Amino acid sequence: MEKIRKELDRNLLTQPFAGLSLYESQLEHGKHIARFYSKLEHCISVLSDMKARKSYIYYGSLAKEFGFQLYESSIDSIWEDQLLSLINSDDLQKKYKVELQFFNFLNSLDINERTNYEVVTKLRAKTATGEFVLLQHRLRYLDAAAEDCLSLALCLYQKVPHHAAFNTPDAVIINKISGQVIECSQNKLAEILSPREKEVMQLMKCGYPSKEIASRLALSIHTIHRHRQNIFEKLNVTNVIEACRIADGADLL
Repeated sequence: MEKIRKELDRNLLTQPFAGLSLYESQLEHGKHIARFYSKLEHCISVLSDMKARKSYIYYGSLAKEFGFQLYESSIDSIWEDQLLSLINSDDLQKKYKVELQFFNFLNSLDINERTNYEVVTKLRAKTATGEFVLLQHRLRYLDAAAEDCLSLALCLYQKVPHHAAFNTPDAVIINKISGQVIECSQNKLAEILSPREKEVMQLMKCGYPSKEIASRLALSIHTIHRHRQNIFEKLNVTNVIEACRIADGADLL
């Protein structure tokens, strides 16, 4: 679990934040959205600011079940650990894994398409009375002045009603414009890499140099170089070691 969260930290906190235009107004707008959701949907809403490494938490009426006071707070972390500590450990690992996949998926898209998507995950969380309840966790990134980074993340924790008609998916990415659904649990995000790029990535992971990979796949060295570059761009990395970490953490192979 720690390995995946550290990888998320590395990806989220080392983005090119310098020179973000309209940053302060976007942050204030994000706070307004988070506060609005907490009141409208009676949920716990968290706005995480990757640039400042802070989070702003807004407690709707759901917070009472976990023993939290109904108030607003800010913390010097992008992780709402007081709440995360109440989530089933297996579900928490799934949450981190899916969020890493989601980050890599968004970075494979055009900047203007990223805010069209959100990821939804089902979580079990322990209440103040020691009982477990089902929560729907929704994560989406807010527009940060159309800059090439994902700087503001909005997380919503909502209770799943006790009725068969109100079930929530285990882990999916949803295009809010088209309605397209990508099943994370079925590893559809592995489609980020083409079949040939996966072959190249597997051999890279085994330590083979480009010349050897070209020989094994009966391709030219120039084609292998092109595949390597495409892999790096899709995974938002600069070298093989980073690419392998992303592939392992997000189950891309």
